[in-house]
Amino acid sequence: MAQLKLEQVYVIDADALINIGRWYPRDMKIFEPIWAKLEELVDEELLISHYEVYREVSSGYDYISEWCKKHSRIFKDVDDEQISIFEKVREVYDKNYWDRNITNPNPWADPWIIALAVQNKAIIVTNENKEKPNRIPSVARAFGINSLKPIEFFKEIGIQ
Repeated sequence: MAQLKLEQVYVIDADALINIGRWYPRDMKIFEPIWAKLEELVDEELLISHYEVYREVSSGYDYISEWCKKHSRIFKDVDDEQISIFEKVREVYDKNYWDRNITNPNPWADPWIIALAVQNKAIIVTNENKEKPNRIPSVARAFGINSLKPIEFFKEIGIQ
């Protein structure tokens, strides 16, 4: 029997990437199925992220920053559709929270992650609290976008 092709797109946030690298190190044999599945999703273009996430994670010298550099094709650039969605995302955030983060010199990928997920009808993978206001899950929910913690993501993609 042919294996069903997974078609759900996942948009992964910086904190999820960093913590997957930290909690499930690639060099430990027990975690090989996780990394093999991530590679499969990357190859099928079902695991994506935003260029702002790349800016957050690629500056380091750990395994995950090297992995991100090797798989830089998963990090999508801004396009006109995302900009349009980004403007709608901004309206969901608390104004003070938005102003504080958008003017910070450090990369802030959150609204771009949400815009990319809306654009691709994707599920977001993040460690952020699902109930706190102004966090990826709560803002994404306003657009009908679901979020999963990495462990929930692993279960959904068939890692036992």
